[in-house]
Amino acid sequence: MNRNIKITVIVALLFVVLVFFLTWLRVSRNNAPASLTPQELREVGARVYEQPVELSAFSLIDQYGQPFNESSLQGQWSLLFFGFTSCPDICPLTLHELRRFYEDEQNAAYQADTEVVMVSVDPFRDTQEKLAEYMALFHPDFLGVSGDFAVISQLARQLYVAHSAPPAHVANHDGDAGAAQDYLIDHSGNILIINPQGKYHGFMEGSIKSENISRAYESIRSSYRP
Repeated sequence: MNRNIKITVIVALLFVVLVFFLTWLRVSRNNAPASLTPQELREVGARVYEQPVELSAFSLIDQYGQPFNESSLQGQWSLLFFGFTSCPDICPLTLHELRRFYEDEQNAAYQADTEVVMVSVDPFRDTQEKLAEYMALFHPDFLGVSGDFAVISQLARQLYVAHSAPPAHVANHDGDAGAAQDYLIDHSGNILIINPQGKYHGFMEGSIKSENISRAYESIRSSYRP
């Protein structure tokens, strides 16, 4: 093989390598989570705090009877919202969208370190058994948490979540048992984002759809710096 042929072969090989590299680079960029600007996040229904909020100690119990406290929110991402099993609209709709997000094949990699939690604002009716049955309707991985109403209210205040109180006769365990079951609790519907340090990182609006949950969550995680 003379010198000219060798040079031609080398140039051709370098060209092939360059083509493969550019193709890989383009595919990698296309597959990488898109980092949204704060304005773009707002447009899909999400917000991130400049300084995540540190939570004080609390003690609740999940549907399996296991402790759920501030340490339970560390070491993984948590998507948390406040609701109750007798909620006629926003709670089942929110859980439906979270299930669609959670089961999406493109989000499969997130399942190992993402937990979905509903904190009950109606602990007087939401027993462990009732929470277990309710959460299983949506996904076996989802947690339902309840406990002392005062502790729940304190945690809600830390997370800027508003909710009404149950009727006085329910809180005081007075009155007719049948009447005690006939009430609703108003509450904020935001999905709260807790980062792996256990800090309140941001939130998504309660009306957000699963596709926008995915977009916002991917962006938030890709830009997260502990």
